[in-house]
Amino acid sequence: MKSILLNLSLSLMLITGMTACSVSQEEPLQLPMAPEDRLTMVASGDLSFIASHHQAFALHPDVELLNVGGEVEPDQLKSRMRSAINAVMQAKGYRQVADDESPNLLIGYGVALGETMSDGEILQKAGLVPGVSEQGVDMRRFEKGSVLLLVFDSRQASPSWRVLAQGFTPLNSDNTLASEEADERLARVINKMLGALPRQP
Repeated sequence: MKSILLNLSLSLMLITGMTACSVSQEEPLQLPMAPEDRLTMVASGDLSFIASHHQAFALHPDVELLNVGGEVEPDQLKSRMRSAINAVMQAKGYRQVADDESPNLLIGYGVALGETMSDGEILQKAGLVPGVSEQGVDMRRFEKGSVLLLVFDSRQASPSWRVLAQGFTPLNSDNTLASEEADERLARVINKMLGALPRQP
């Protein structure tokens, strides 16, 4: 999953009315922990608008933002992100519809990789930063990635809830994004990020 994560230059950050911030950091039970297994997340907002029955979702048509290096194929990365989000939401019991079919909630995302955005820039644009530690990580072999997910009440212009995760992805000479292992890793990350969303019956 070589270079992933986020160009939030869109004035999507009318996110000032957000409350409830939580941070979760997965630390190794025993050392050492592989860099690609580290994941730090921070979330903010309110999911109480989500009812516990027959909830339909769609991907947000205007919030699909990448800030990645030239070695990443944007369309391929977008396809992988969409697939991972859709699979996790459907596994939680949500029904996928098109964005013009009256979904109850919309999900947008952003991805930034490596040196394309600093933590300071991410904090300024997203209002959140997990601050995953690079201690003990050989940054010649790994790249830091950030993924932002935004959950919108479809009746509102601003996101009701957002979660930002940071971790590390191996820098390989082959195309990491094309590997099955990278897809599985992305699916695990998205599943953890959306863990706070209530399951549907």
